[in-house]
Order: sequence, then structure tokens, then C-alpha cells
Amino acid sequence: MNNLNTTIDKVAMSEFDMHYYKLGDNEKQWCHDEMMNNPKWLAPFWKQEGYQSETDKLCEELGILNYKNNN
Repeated sequence: MNNLNTTIDKVAMSEFDMHYYKLGDNEKQWCHDEMMNNPKWLAPFWKQEGYQSETDKLCEELGILNYKNNN
């Protein structure tokens, strides 16, 4: 099983329109280098302070509090 919700997979999809696990070794190395050296990937919008996902917004609207902490 491959995690498709990772930064390196987002790099692969952005640059090659393919998931990371489907890439060849050279493309995987390129994605790694891009992820480590490009500020776009080092500080993406979803890691910025105050970012709220669509799920968070919807849960807040519906009054579902602390859904992430429910065990």
C-alpha cells in the first residue's frame, strides 16, 4: 500500500502527473531533491500557521468540536 497523501507524492503529481511509487529511480531522486531544496515544498500552504482544511471548516460549521481528538 502506498501513501498518496505525502509531500513527495504531491511533488510527483505536480511535476510528472504520476504518483511517486509509479516513478522510476531517476524521477524519484528528482522528486526528493525538489522536495528538499525548493521552498515551495518546504513551507507549503497546508503547513502554514492558521491553515484550516475544508474538513476542519465543515466540522466547525456543524459544531463538531475536537473531532481529531475523539478516540
